[in-house]
Amino acid sequence: MNWGTRHNVKEHKIKSRKYITFVIIPDPTKSPKTIKIPKWIRFPLLACVIAVIIWVLVTMTDVADVQNKMATANLNLQTNTYENSDKDAKIKEYEAEEAEKFSKLDDLQELYTQIQNKLKELENQKQDIDSKLNGTKKTTDSKPIGSIERKASAEPLVAEFSASRSSNITASLDLLPMNSQEDESDTAKQEISVEEDFQAKAEELINKLQETMKLIDSETNTYNELNDKVDEIIPYWEAYPSMLPVKNTWVTSPYGWRKNPFGRKAFEFHRGVDLKANYGTSVYATGKGTVVFAGYDAIYGRLVIVDHGYGITTKYAHNSKLLVKKGDKVKRGDKIAKSGSTGRSSGPHVHYGVLVNGETQNPMDYIYKGK
Repeated sequence: MNWGTRHNVKEHKIKSRKYITFVIIPDPTKSPKTIKIPKWIRFPLLACVIAVIIWVLVTMTDVADVQNKMATANLNLQTNTYENSDKDAKIKEYEAEEAEKFSKLDDLQELYTQIQNKLKELENQKQDIDSKLNGTKKTTDSKPIGSIERKASAEPLVAEFSASRSSNITASLDLLPMNSQEDESDTAKQEISVEEDFQAKAEELINKLQETMKLIDSETNTYNELNDKVDEIIPYWEAYPSMLPVKNTWVTSPYGWRKNPFGRKAFEFHRGVDLKANYGTSVYATGKGTVVFAGYDAIYGRLVIVDHGYGITTKYAHNSKLLVKKGDKVKRGDKIAKSGSTGRSSGPHVHYGVLVNGETQNPMDYIYKGK
């Protein structure tokens, strides 16, 4: 009986139950190598393999989730980038619109300032004209004669022009928007409407302001012309012989044909008016002018002749004393003589005559009666 062989086989069976043997033959010429791994290790190894597989699966799931999230994030980023670029374009468009609106508003502000300055200029011109008219006493309703071309009186021009200016400028300025009290809802609607149609309304308003500027310029030119007329008429008023040369008097012999007081001829043409005046009564210049004669005349006695310009001269005759000399400048109301009865006279009085371009006139036609 071969007990040793049985023992070896039994021992091999026992060992084979305990180990897993791996034989590695690196080269036929060399002896193989064996690796024995205890069988109990297969369970932990299998657990490790399973754990690794589970970990790999979990990791792949996480990676896929991260990739999905990254893809979603990239898509959102692209969408946001597109939206942002679109918003940037709209912002630039809005900025351009706002810049244009501010430019329109600047134009409106500039026009408004110009209009205010023009209105102040008009007001100053009106005050200047009013000052001239108020500072000069009106002495005639008649039209200028002589070297001045015939024109209308200044006061009707001022009244007519002021009324025209007031109505025209008021009508123009009424076209401009004014503040008014309204309900909040109506105000909001109006603001929306104005916002939607801002450019059109701004252009319309600018056109209206420009029309108003043209109107104001036209009125300014008219004021300048009126001012020139006033400057021309005022000296005429100052020179116009509009008063009687003696105070508290009356006409004793009128202008025109009359019975000859000296009896040589039945009738004669009286070239002035005789005014009642006691001996030594003050005689006054009837308008602004220059004394061109102050001396004795065979018919008029002590005589003063004043040249008022505009082709107008006045005579003051039969005086007892002269208070001026040739070349003196006189104003309306200045004393120029004392009344008397010198020359061809039948008693103390003042002979007063008015001549225009050398032709005698009725002095009473030149007396300003006022309103």
